[in-house]
Amino acid sequence: MTGFRPSDWHGDEPALTARLKDAHGFSFESLSKSEHLIEFSGVILISIAGQDLLPILANFVLEYTFTGKIRGLTGPNGDAMVEYGVSRFKKSSTTFEAETDEPLAILGLVKYLEHNSVTLQGYLIASLTTPDPSHRGVVFEAFGAYLLALAFSVPTPLSQIFEFESGKEVYAALQDELAELVALEKDGDKFKVTPFNIKDNFRSSHLYGRSLSSVPETLGWLKNPRGSVFCFPANTVGPDLIFVLRLVNDGTVLRVCFQFKHTKYLSPQAWEKAISTTDPSHFVSRRTNDENSSGSSGTSPMRKMLVKAIQNLGEGTKKAGPCGVLRVIISHPSSPDSNALKEAAKGDHPVATVPLKHLESELDSDLSQTILSLADLSLQTPDLKRRNLDKLEGAGPKKPRREVIGGVGGPPLRRPQWKL
Repeated sequence: MTGFRPSDWHGDEPALTARLKDAHGFSFESLSKSEHLIEFSGVILISIAGQDLLPILANFVLEYTFTGKIRGLTGPNGDAMVEYGVSRFKKSSTTFEAETDEPLAILGLVKYLEHNSVTLQGYLIASLTTPDPSHRGVVFEAFGAYLLALAFSVPTPLSQIFEFESGKEVYAALQDELAELVALEKDGDKFKVTPFNIKDNFRSSHLYGRSLSSVPETLGWLKNPRGSVFCFPANTVGPDLIFVLRLVNDGTVLRVCFQFKHTKYLSPQAWEKAISTTDPSHFVSRRTNDENSSGSSGTSPMRKMLVKAIQNLGEGTKKAGPCGVLRVIISHPSSPDSNALKEAAKGDHPVATVPLKHLESELDSDLSQTILSLADLSLQTPDLKRRNLDKLEGAGPKKPRREVIGGVGGPPLRRPQWKL
């Protein structure tokens, strides 16, 4: 129905014994047509799609499947999401609301967009060239995650992507390990580990990543990612991104915590603070109202739970400290403070950076040019925190609909109000 296959499908399972009558995939062809017929409550309607509907739906779906963030679509655009099967009605205590939680419809729309040359890569590139500097800072994290997914879609030496800081001698053995990006899902008391290639049609979940709004939600992901690859933790946790690499030689996993900085300058003190956010012993260092967390104390109950969860996230390598964690800083166009990096490397976990120039040679020309152009754009202020991506652009009202009964125009159909 979607064009995608579950990541645990190997092609050797027996065929279905039941015949599915008139089974077919989702059809989104009417998105590119000026008008089409639909049936609503037994009444035939003419639906006229606005010119901006397709890019709005594309941005919604591509952002949602990669980061897990849901855009606020209301009014005519929320109406369109229900009409095309991406959302569905759910009755609340007072009104009808439209929820977007149907994986098959979402994946079907992703495949339709790919066939029409609307891709995740194109969405990220377009978002990075927006005139809004704060939005570029937000998308920079997703763009970095995408570049890393491309780099580790096949087993790749860690030293080919990361520049390790000189630290404890035991960390030197980690640099030459071959590693691949994986998705994890709890299976009983153990984790099922599935290699992840962002370019193929195999998925362990309809979501690549999950954006979490609270410390307890982040703890939930660390306990069971449920097949998603990227964790964009709550701001109060510390890192901007967490994912897991499997070391090919022994099958153990390396948990990687990232901090992104898209700025021309940060003070040495700011760099020290930024680098510290990737250390599990400093998780939840800022005061927060989240349940079970308590300020910056090293004995925070929630921090202890987060550290324990990351230690239990798969069978961890012994080559990256007590938590099996690699701490990584990605900054562009500025470089991290060298003294702050050296000091951090003396800690319990290895520290590395990712010069984006290391990724340029592995990418096509469009992506390489996007990386190079980042340095020329007006950048965000250093203290701007991550927040939800921008509100939808061009979300104007659709053209009015008219009711058609037996070919005769009637009064407008009153439809329930809802929000997404």
